[in-house]
Amino acid sequence: MAGFFVLGIVLGPAAMVCGWLAMGRTWSGSRPTAAVIALVLGAIDTLLAVIWLSGAATPGVGLF
Repeated sequence: MAGFFVLGIVLGPAAMVCGWLAMGRTWSGSRPTAAVIALVLGAIDTLLAVIWLSGAATPGVGLF
């Protein structure tokens, strides 16, 4: 169970860094779609991992 949490807290920021580097470290100009997707999904994954870490949500809440 702890392995899934570790993946989110480690791979989320890694995806954000890789996406930012693939975008050429700038918001201007043409951006590859895959790089923007990596950046956004990494941010979502990191945010969810931080919320889970804070205890505001637990896995399985709201499921039957």
